[in-house]
Amino acid sequence: MHSTTDADEGTLDLPRTSEVSSSKFPQGASEMDTCPNCEFGAVIPYTPSVNAIELLQLGASSHDACHASLSDDIANLEEELQTIESLFIQIRDRRDRIRKDLGYCKALLAPIRRLPRELLLEIFDFASSDVPEPRHAPWILGQYPPGFLEQYASLSRDLPMHVSIKYMDSETMYALSGVVLHPERWSTLELHTNAEELSELLWLASKSSPAIQLTNLRINLSYTIQPPVYATVSHKLFSSSPIQDATFQDILYQCMPINLTELHKFHVYSYDPAELHNMLQHAQCLTEFTITPAPCPHDFAGPISYPHITHTSLQWLAFVISGPDTYHFDKVSVTFDYVTLPALQEFNILRPEHWMFFPITFKAVEYSRLINLFQRSECNLTIITLSIPVSVELFLDPILMQSPALQKLDLIIDTATARDTFKALEFERGKARHLRELCIREVEIEMGNISLMKEAVGFHAMVLSRLNSNSHLAKLRLLLPEFHWDMHQASSVPKNSSFHNFFRIKNQGIYTEFLLDREDCLVDRDTHVHIFGSS
Repeated sequence: MHSTTDADEGTLDLPRTSEVSSSKFPQGASEMDTCPNCEFGAVIPYTPSVNAIELLQLGASSHDACHASLSDDIANLEEELQTIESLFIQIRDRRDRIRKDLGYCKALLAPIRRLPRELLLEIFDFASSDVPEPRHAPWILGQYPPGFLEQYASLSRDLPMHVSIKYMDSETMYALSGVVLHPERWSTLELHTNAEELSELLWLASKSSPAIQLTNLRINLSYTIQPPVYATVSHKLFSSSPIQDATFQDILYQCMPINLTELHKFHVYSYDPAELHNMLQHAQCLTEFTITPAPCPHDFAGPISYPHITHTSLQWLAFVISGPDTYHFDKVSVTFDYVTLPALQEFNILRPEHWMFFPITFKAVEYSRLINLFQRSECNLTIITLSIPVSVELFLDPILMQSPALQKLDLIIDTATARDTFKALEFERGKARHLRELCIREVEIEMGNISLMKEAVGFHAMVLSRLNSNSHLAKLRLLLPEFHWDMHQASSVPKNSSFHNFFRIKNQGIYTEFLLDREDCLVDRDTHVHIFGSS
């Protein structure tokens, strides 16, 4: 069968033969080389000389028709029928072949576990080839059988592996055995699991070589039940690891000690002041230190004093408060009475979103401990984030006084602290005179009046004080949860409220946002009407 393409019309012209012969296909051609569609067009329909249907409908008998003509018609029609039946056979065979081809194509799209071993070898042979940047190849494995990873581990030679596992079970552990048994290849290890599964994985991995290439370690326990202390296993795996970034979420550091000497970023979960002191003493490369205070055992009694240390690299310090006040823990460890941090630039008190609805307060001694740390260190903070309402007298005023170079301040207010906070931030008071970005959030647990509305006059006065030529304020953001507004605000902002001046502030050179559930009411029309009314 020949075909030509009409370039102008974009159609396919399939010429038909003028007659049907007993040899319709070229010599040696197979059924795959022919098109039954064209052959149907090559069959010239025979028109009977006698209209047998009409004669039968009129009740005619055989005496009324020419027998010679009928015989000739029968012979021609039978010949045409035989030709068409042979084409039907070819179409049926072609249909079966197409079904098989479809099946093979769909098989290639099946889950990876169905691929034969030979194909896996080909895939990973390519993955292990000398491509320009083999260590940056984006190989991501989804569903896989155990043999898949075993072949990868053997064929990818010494290339580092990024291992990320969430919610392990026995089947997953079995499938991952080919990777777990090669800790010397790990570059990143991310585990989100429970204590039992974590212990099993570490025990299995400890049978092999140490994790000598591991630079990134993240462990997140899905339950707060702590695993047994595997100091021996952890020491074998991680004592020589060049870990630079480590995060322990809801798992005590004492359960899994690691090499601290090359750490740059460390998020630790701990209640032990001596443990924190040891970290700062041995992690001299540390630039970011995040501490999530853990509940302290009732029978715990640590030392009351420690050797004084000066850490010259730490620039970023954060406390993540992840429990309510009913948890018995020190939010700021006594360790920081014996530490000096001269390079500190950023300080944060953070609160996970799922804990925002639980009230939390700092003790006076904890405020004092932090202020003394900043004064002793003679550091000059440039960024401060306070995700809980803080005492203005005991903490906010002193920390602003201690930070003349402050450029970015992100804080939360409530009805008890809003008025004093706005007064403390007035430009004329001389604090934070270089402030460029100010973000004020409404606390999500307030069940009374919205403090931003209640203290609108004080807020407006504070902002106006920072519009003079000596101020550096360039960005102002207010954040209010939508549920808070709907539940506690009976109507839109009163027309005499100073909050209506927000629009004039926006036109005076300050980038301004007033966010209600992440929608800017100064831009979004519906949100604007929701807060300020339709006029």
